[in-house]
Amino acid sequence: MSEQRIVIIASGDFKKPEFYRELLRPDDYIITCNGGSIHALTIGVKPNLIIGDFDSLLPEKQREIESTNPELIKHPEGKDKSDLELALDHAVEMNPSEIIILGALGGDRTDHGFINLLLLKIPLNKGIPALIIDGRQEIRMTDGDLEIEGLPGEYLSLFALTGQVENIRTEGLKFPLQNEPLNFGSTRGLSNEFTSGKARISFSAGLLLLIKTISPVK
Repeated sequence: MSEQRIVIIASGDFKKPEFYRELLRPDDYIITCNGGSIHALTIGVKPNLIIGDFDSLLPEKQREIESTNPELIKHPEGKDKSDLELALDHAVEMNPSEIIILGALGGDRTDHGFINLLLLKIPLNKGIPALIIDGRQEIRMTDGDLEIEGLPGEYLSLFALTGQVENIRTEGLKFPLQNEPLNFGSTRGLSNEFTSGKARISFSAGLLLLIKTISPVK
């Protein structure tokens, strides 16, 4: 596995650009998806690679982006995968240490936001840690035990993505789950709270989506 982190910038909401700018490291490998390239320009970041059909880029923006000389992988508009899925497929082939996804939420397309959450299964299948991050949330998927850092009072919601997550146990949260099942569609894991700087989650079988609501970005 490479020591390099890959950051994928999608074309969803990108509020508080300075928040995203501070997240990035100088050695991050940046992949942008179509309109995500405009977000990269906004925060002064040069994409290493642009993937997509370029359908959402005005010609002048496309020229501006291409002037930074990124690698380009262009797909036809009639493709059978979203730009973000194509970017994730490429990213996991590079076998990075971690994948961070920005700009994957918001907008007026609930269907896009929903499937973007489920796309976290792509890196999970390859054993690569991955996060969707925006100004208020960190979202991850896991099929095994996990530790998550947080601040007391921050929220952590746990949702079963399989019919049942079995024997789930939590530590470091206000409302502990104690070797009990968490069922698909249940609010049993909604809006729990960190009581210390770290939460521990363990379970014996199933697939879990975790959404941490982080302290507000000023």
